[in-house]
Amino acid sequence: MWVIRQFTARSFRSDWRSYFLIGCVIVLALLLAGASWSAWRSSVERAAAEQRQDHTLQVLIETDRLRSAALQQIRGGRGYLLTGRQMFLRPHISGKRQAEMAHARLASLLADNPQQVLRVKALGTDLAHLRLVVDSMIARASEGRQADALQLMRSGSDRDAIEAIMRTLDDLQASERAELAQRTATAKQRAIANERYQYLLAAIGLLLLALSIVTTIYVRRALERERLARRELQHFAMTDALTALPNRRSFMKELDRAIERAQAKPDRTLSLAIFDIDHFKRINDRFGHPAGDAVIKDVGKRAKQALRKRDLVGRIGGEEFGVILPNANLAAATAICERLRQAIAGNPVVREDAIIAFTASIGIAEFQAGDEADHLLTRADVALYDAKTGGRNQVRTGI
Repeated sequence: MWVIRQFTARSFRSDWRSYFLIGCVIVLALLLAGASWSAWRSSVERAAAEQRQDHTLQVLIETDRLRSAALQQIRGGRGYLLTGRQMFLRPHISGKRQAEMAHARLASLLADNPQQVLRVKALGTDLAHLRLVVDSMIARASEGRQADALQLMRSGSDRDAIEAIMRTLDDLQASERAELAQRTATAKQRAIANERYQYLLAAIGLLLLALSIVTTIYVRRALERERLARRELQHFAMTDALTALPNRRSFMKELDRAIERAQAKPDRTLSLAIFDIDHFKRINDRFGHPAGDAVIKDVGKRAKQALRKRDLVGRIGGEEFGVILPNANLAAATAICERLRQAIAGNPVVREDAIIAFTASIGIAEFQAGDEADHLLTRADVALYDAKTGGRNQVRTGI
């Protein structure tokens, strides 16, 4: 979530860093996707190689069975021919049956390979020729034509048939082994490529991670500077530059909040005081505006020192100040403001060779049910006017 907030933050100082960080994350995501694809391809090739290995093993088993069955047919036939004993016919018949079954299984296993299908068909022809030759030898021997049977055997017809079968079986096995070797080599190459890709991904990922961390640090610093700048601007917008006190806007917001709290709890008292510097125009005319600014600044400092910690003083006009006095009725507010008046009038301001003495007049109004900020300010201002017309340098309370 923090990273998402950093991405969405807008700043002319941090935009390029944010975009760079986004780019690093995108590249890393693409690399991870590529790694997944490479691993998937490698697993597919490995599975295909394993499947081919199983298939080749089955083909080799069936070709060996067929080879053995073909030889068994010849041995049985020649044994019967030479001995005339019926017991040799049993392995001959069993060999024919096993050869037919092995040939059928080979046809099923190699049905998807056109070249092997042709070899299987040729193998079927050679098997049929072998059966024909051996059965003919056995038939002649059974009929008592032993000489004809021996002559057929000596002609080598059965040997030629078995050699043709063996050559076809060798071709079948060689083709299957070649296909298996190709599949195994492809799977091995894919596994090596995937391994290298994983190493490359790890290196690039670590590099991008390091760059992302560095970029994130810079982004955080830039955003922190931006946040501090916004806070400073907000502080300037809500603070009087000369006295560092809340300005009129900030003071009025705090007054509204204080009134809301007082309205929420009727037993909570609240008072507002307004004071200004007596004969401030004379100070400016006699000592100059810089001296007047020094007086205003000093008055703000003395006000903060004389008031309670919970009280809020702000500059709301040229030489006019406001004080929010929470939890203070008229009597408590009068005592606090009297202390404030004495602090202001107690010491003159010394500026260069000039000694500037000054006082302040203060008007106080207490919050009443239904009051708004304007009502409270008006009553406090009337009390201030009474203090001015009554001789200045005094505290007056309003109704």
